[in-house]
Formats: sequence, structure tokens, C-alpha cells
Amino acid sequence: MIPFDEALQLVLEQARPLPSESVPVLGALGRVLREDLQARHPIPPFDRSAMDGYAVRAEDVATASEERPAVLQVLEDVPAGRRAKKPVGPGQAVRIMTGAALPRGADAVVMVEFTKAEGQAVKVLKPVPPGENLVLAGEDVEAGQVVVAAGAVIGPAEMGMLAAVGKNKVKVSRRPRVAVISTGDEIVEPGKTMKPGQIRDANGYSLFGMARAAGAEVRFLGIARDTKSQLLARLRRAQGFDLVVLSGGVSVGDYDLVQDILLGRGVKQIFWKVAIKPGMPIFVGRRGRQVVFGLPGNPVSCLVTFGLFVQPLLDAMQGKRQVGLLRGRARLAADVKVKTGRRHFLRGVLAFQDLEPLVTVLRDQHSGVLRSMLEANVLVDVPADITGRPAGTEVEVWHLA
Repeated sequence: MIPFDEALQLVLEQARPLPSESVPVLGALGRVLREDLQARHPIPPFDRSAMDGYAVRAEDVATASEERPAVLQVLEDVPAGRRAKKPVGPGQAVRIMTGAALPRGADAVVMVEFTKAEGQAVKVLKPVPPGENLVLAGEDVEAGQVVVAAGAVIGPAEMGMLAAVGKNKVKVSRRPRVAVISTGDEIVEPGKTMKPGQIRDANGYSLFGMARAAGAEVRFLGIARDTKSQLLARLRRAQGFDLVVLSGGVSVGDYDLVQDILLGRGVKQIFWKVAIKPGMPIFVGRRGRQVVFGLPGNPVSCLVTFGLFVQPLLDAMQGKRQVGLLRGRARLAADVKVKTGRRHFLRGVLAFQDLEPLVTVLRDQHSGVLRSMLEANVLVDVPADITGRPAGTEVEVWHLA
């Protein structure tokens, strides 16, 4: 049995960068960018109006008021997408819409609310300084600036920025290919009749979802019963995948066959058992380019070990800047007591009280209580060498979402 930090380091050493591929921006949501993308041109590419109103020379309206408005000749109307045909000279203005390019000669925009149109003229009822109600060229992005860096996960905002700089395709990491296998005589797929002593296969579905959420292309290979032939059949179907994730069968019971069968197939053991709770009997091995995880069968242990070990590997393979669960700090809402010897990852609920993060550890920490993973939004990290923490102590938390 090895410490958590050592185990995580061994897992991350298995990461091999995935090849890149080019995809349309509209198909890039959730993908990991493999190159720094620079803006070839400034955004916006020209000075533009931030308001509907009138483009003016600030000096022409410097003394304007409701009692003594500045009266200006209106040269033309300029909607967004068009440019003014004439420059703005002394005593002149251009009616302008939000987003339209600022006419030459103008250096400010008066909001329409502070004007009064009269035929071909406009009365300006309020002064504006130079630069008022303008978005200057390059104010959002300067030419040559990196707008989205390699390692970023492409979300809706990134998609918009990529489009704004003219990209219709981007280079991203290939999705890691993950095979999920549930094991056990006692589990049954949803929709099928259960016999006495059987339960539903929750792990396979949870692991499928977690792998998909981590950016993987996932295939659920079904349930392997606790026989050598069934396990071997599922493992043969998993050939060619980057990762194989099994749940159950990795402890020391008479029907826990996974470890021996994996070793018999030439999987080189990286480690078995980590000094953590939940999730101690985790197996990690490698066969060629394929990494194999044998996760515990208890639902909470299964999900927690995926988050602590499988997700960081998937992140690293894709080249993500943020590898693994995001960590933070919070204060305990109540005393926490644990046994020494293993590093505890306790399910908790993080909330804010007077703008300070406060975490409440859930009462039921049994590894078979799947419901607690619906309630929890963090794991509270308690080192292996202490028996607990008093209320008010600042602790490290690992965010589950």
C-alpha cells in the first residue's frame, strides 16, 4: 500500500500525449486546444460606437446644456455594418447606431437620450468628453495577442472568440478512448429483472458519465460475471482503447479475479492499494500503450477513485492546463473525526457564509451510499496522520464539479 501523492504521481507518469486533429469550431465544444491562437487583427478592427446616438467633435458640444443646446448639422445616418461617407467637421454630426464605425473627424458619441432631432439638425443637450461612448480599435483584443492558449478547454466563450478572430477550424487533442467494464455476479443492468441478492449496476453508468464529462470517447462493454472466461472476453473487446476502467473484483475475496486475470494477460502492475479512504483497493497497470484501472466496487469508492486518479490521467493525456479536480480552501462548519493511517477524502457540501467558504462534512461517509455523491460538491482532504479537525479549521477541498 502506497501513499496517495506517490500513487497520483505514478498515474500521471503514464500520460502519453494524444495526437491532434482539426475540427470545426462548431464541433469543438469541450475539446482541448493544442495550439496558441493569436488574433491577426485587432478586435474591434476600428473605433466604433458603444451607443445609439450622434458622433460629434467633443469641442463642439463642450458647453452644451438643456438651456443652451449645441445645434449641429446632421450629415447622414450610419447603421452598424456601414461606414460614414463624409468626415465630421466643425458644427457637424452623424447619427450613428451601436456597433457602427466612428466617422473620421468625430471623437465622441452623444447618447440619443441627450439629444433632440429637428429636421436636418440635432440639438445636443449635454457635453461629452473625447472618447465618450466609444469602443476603440483593439480594446478587446490587440493584434498578435494570444486569445485562447493551448491547453484550454473550449467552452461557449472560447467558441465565440475563435469565431471573432476568423477561425472556422481548430487543432485539438483527439478524444481519449475509454472502455468501461462492470464486474460481478450480483449486478444487473437497468431494465432487467433482479433475482434475490442482486443489485443494479450503478458503477458502469457513473463511470461512463464521468469519462464523457472528462472529454473521453467512451464505450460501455457491459457486465462481466465473476468468471475468468467472461472477464477475458470483455478485456479482448477492450483492445485498442487508450484506457480500460473496470469496477469491482479488485479486493481480496474469493471472487475478486480482476487483478490476477489482468496480470495473466501481461498487464504490468504499477500499484495495487493506496492508503486512502474511500478507495483503498485500487489497481493500476499498463499493457503497451493501454492503461488499466481496476476500481473498487462500492459506488462511492468507485467514483472517488475515478476523480482522484482516472480524471487526472485523462486531463494530462489531452494536454489540459488544469489537471485533475480543482482544489481550494474552506473552513469546517463542525468538528471532524477520523481514524489515522489513511488519507481521508470526506464528502462535503461547500457553501458561502458572509462571503467566506464554509464546508459541512456529510454525516454518512459509508462507501456504499451513492446518494451522498449527489449531495456532495467537494471532497474534504484530511491527512493520514491526524485524528480530525476542529470546527473553524481551514482545510483543503477538492471540487467535484
